[in-house]
Amino acid sequence: MADAGVPLHVLRKIAGHGSLTTTQRYLHPDRRSIELAGEVLSAHLSGPREAPGPEVVPPESPGRHLRLVR
Repeated sequence: MADAGVPLHVLRKIAGHGSLTTTQRYLHPDRRSIELAGEVLSAHLSGPREAPGPEVVPPESPGRHLRLVR
């Protein structure tokens, strides 16, 4: 049910556990979830090495005191 998207707090009630920690002990990822996590990590690691810095929008102009930084 967890792999199907049933929220953890609902699984806790269904299982009759007193705490979420107990329910979490019984959750184990399926093989496909592990493969997907590996693919996401690989894509992240093979991406650009440096994240772009903040960008001032619009570019600075004389006389402006406020600016938006994304």
